[in-house]
Amino acid sequence: MVFLSRLRLPFSPLATLALGLLFEAPSAEAQVQNSRINRSAQELAKQLAPTGPAKNARPEDLAALSKRMIAAIQQLETSYRSNGPRPESLVEKALEIRTDLGHWERLMVGNTVLTAWREANGRGLFNKYGVFGDIITKGRGVDERCVFELIVPGERFPEASNQLANLRLVPLSAKRAKDAPESPDETAYRSQLAKLLDEKKGLASLAKIDNAPKTNSVGQTEAQALAQWEKDMAAAGEAAQALPTIRLEGDVAGTPSHMTKQRWRVDCKITNQSRFPTEVTVEVWLIGMTDKKRDHYVMSRSSRTVKLRTNESVNLDFFTREEGSYKNKADDHDQLTKPERAKSKVRFRGYVAQVTHAKGLAAFAGNDQMMTNYGDPAAEDSPLKRLPEF
Repeated sequence: MVFLSRLRLPFSPLATLALGLLFEAPSAEAQVQNSRINRSAQELAKQLAPTGPAKNARPEDLAALSKRMIAAIQQLETSYRSNGPRPESLVEKALEIRTDLGHWERLMVGNTVLTAWREANGRGLFNKYGVFGDIITKGRGVDERCVFELIVPGERFPEASNQLANLRLVPLSAKRAKDAPESPDETAYRSQLAKLLDEKKGLASLAKIDNAPKTNSVGQTEAQALAQWEKDMAAAGEAAQALPTIRLEGDVAGTPSHMTKQRWRVDCKITNQSRFPTEVTVEVWLIGMTDKKRDHYVMSRSSRTVKLRTNESVNLDFFTREEGSYKNKADDHDQLTKPERAKSKVRFRGYVAQVTHAKGLAAFAGNDQMMTNYGDPAAEDSPLKRLPEF
């Protein structure tokens, strides 16, 4: 579930407006829908990036593939639950963006991602927030765990052990045994993977895949992005010092599990909607709640400074500590007896996010109305700065 910020407008510091009021100019419904599709497709396209053939099969490659697949199918689930495009359409659009993929790889990656999403969706692996979990909640095999595995094992085809097209999601009971012989389906799929790798080796961009420096969402290195931002700041002059118009979106993107290292995770997306570049600080509080008294406390508080060009977005993630690390202090606060401590749970209440600029507050958000009010400096009863830290 994604929550949008409330915004402080530069020329009306006392007005707190809902995001929708910013867009006074009329726009066609088709344009709005296309914009939404493009943003979702761009996010999904990041997870479908190609990788060069592996030299050796490594366990960490499977973990990395699983992480990418989870991010991809969560994007599809979000689109499926909202007014976004159908998962099939979103995958197609994302693959159009990936001009560095060959025809055969597009086909195989698209089918693999959609198959994994259908498996996860059909088995109820997404919680109410659309976050992936590995326990089946509906259909056959309820309460059984699901795992990712390579379709063709790494020891039989090392070069394909790091390819997204070689990944599948299965119930633990259906996981391939280590000594199982190769099935006819796996043999056939191995030939398809070999064709994918042959195609990949022929692409001129292959050399750039493993050796290129890290880039942002528009393909710039950190140094290039900074140089462009400084150039834009100089061109904007005094205007760049004004309070910017910022769009702030938050999402509870992870709950305690093996994959999150038993932590809660919140993702924030910050977009500069001003006509000038800016520099802002993003501060996020992750809030817990005691089991008995339901008192709130700070699980984590962190901040990051970001430089944004006009219409540029940046995605940041924030984590709590490991779930169990909060239990003793929360139980002490509730003054629980020994039997009560044995039954108590660590509870996550939500997040509060603020974006500040040298000229003041630019935006704030929370996962619900109460948390949003915590972030509103105009709310006289906000206890945010007074909450204890556990």
